[in-house]
Amino acid sequence: MATSFIFPSISSLPPGYDCTISIPTARLVDKVIRDGKIRCAMRIFHDGKVEQSQEYFLTIENRKSTTELQKLFWPDHGTEWNGVAGFLEISFRADDGAPMFRDTRVISFYAIYSKPGKKSFFSDNAFRYGAPPTINQIAAFGQYVDAYPVVHLDRKRDLGETVTLINPYEKPVRAKIVTHDGRELRAKVGPNSVTNVRLAEILKDGEDEWSGHLQLTATNRLVTFHIKHSLSDPTVISDHEHLDPFRGDQTHFPLSQMLRLRWGLLMKKHGFIT
Repeated sequence: MATSFIFPSISSLPPGYDCTISIPTARLVDKVIRDGKIRCAMRIFHDGKVEQSQEYFLTIENRKSTTELQKLFWPDHGTEWNGVAGFLEISFRADDGAPMFRDTRVISFYAIYSKPGKKSFFSDNAFRYGAPPTINQIAAFGQYVDAYPVVHLDRKRDLGETVTLINPYEKPVRAKIVTHDGRELRAKVGPNSVTNVRLAEILKDGEDEWSGHLQLTATNRLVTFHIKHSLSDPTVISDHEHLDPFRGDQTHFPLSQMLRLRWGLLMKKHGFIT
């Protein structure tokens, strides 16, 4: 069903790094069903407030873009924000409010994080809302549940890890992290804010190393990322990934439903449906 907007997406803004985003214009144009003007809005959030808001426009003529979206850049605000992370929201909407896109699915892209003297890294964006796995999960379990399987903490090797909890909504969210061996951390994430949970807090006195997996539950959906970094300096990051949502999808179907699904895939493959 045609729509006038695309779901907004979220990118993390960890302290210690500049963030650059280049919107893949071709992917955006592929979703367009008519000529017109697209409004691209970027908002930076920190500690419940909008720190900056910008708008860009992309003109479509004959199903081609006559303009290019400039790269979005946000410099490191780790010092100004006292080491607290923020997040960036990007949204796309038809300027005239009429249906312009094939569907509402998020445009996928990578944010590039860099800083002189540090390793650069990439991280993908996430649905602000409307993510099918999250919707299915809450429908199936009645709760928001994420997981991460490969945590490794080591004091001697300076290996630290953090779970980033982004709450892009207007009410606070309470979250709980439980490891496979029963260790537990709790956190509260304010509206339009980010809370970084340092996993080193699960290490016991005299314990130098721990490895395992964790599960995260929350009172409402969150946007989550997992960061591997220096234990002594969390602003030296080696990896930045999303967590894995528990899937609420069915694993078995009645034969009649399976046949309908396969028939639909065949029709889509040959262009009879989109």
